[in-house]
Amino acid sequence: MIQRFLRKTLFSLCFLFLFTMRYVDLTCSVALHDLPLLAGWEEVGVPLAEIEVEGWKKLNTDFMDTAQLAGLATNLEKRLPLQMVTPPVKGDELDFSYLTLEGSLAGQVPVVITLQSIRGDAGGAETYCGVIALPKSAEMLAETVSRLERAFTPVVGEMPLAVMLGGVWPGRLSAGEAYQMMRRVFQRLHVTGSIGNADYENGRWSGWSNLLAGKTRPPEGQINLEFAYRYDAATGETRIALASPALPGFF
Repeated sequence: MIQRFLRKTLFSLCFLFLFTMRYVDLTCSVALHDLPLLAGWEEVGVPLAEIEVEGWKKLNTDFMDTAQLAGLATNLEKRLPLQMVTPPVKGDELDFSYLTLEGSLAGQVPVVITLQSIRGDAGGAETYCGVIALPKSAEMLAETVSRLERAFTPVVGEMPLAVMLGGVWPGRLSAGEAYQMMRRVFQRLHVTGSIGNADYENGRWSGWSNLLAGKTRPPEGQINLEFAYRYDAATGETRIALASPALPGFF
């Protein structure tokens, strides 16, 4: 029984690490059809090397076994449609179940969908859905988001989506250089009420842009845009990220 509890806890932590944003109080999707986030990235001045679309949602307060989760997964797979690259990974225990799909959109955009249901010791339960998509180019971004929205909304309701753009600065980016870069990005996107800080190796700033939809509510107030950088001593490079409405928790 203890081993089962530990397995459930470990899997849940891994799931949350991979599929939750820093703040999960997301109330609507990002405005992506006119791609203002890409316009902001132009002010960064480094090639766009990474695009990630990420969604996370609590579906209900019921416990669902893998057969029930499979019904949702099959519906999502058909609506996207998702070209599967591996068989579904699933598990079913007394108080914990999960199912993960791994595939691609049109053979080009890798997608992972995970459904998870947990029953607590007090009798309560929660079921969640997470998705990660990795468009390979800026041209694929709007279509990817549109397809995710069209597929998920009829099945699980509106799925809050966050978009992260990333690139690499060769060498160490100083705090001053990062600050000036952030200011150019935020000015391009008409950001108000920005907050944040930076030090020798990393920094992070948040703000609000009327050009972007979506929002999240950290303790400091409502935001829908984040800019961050982090120096990697192992590679001698600085990783830069711009996201709306918030950066993934792993950054």
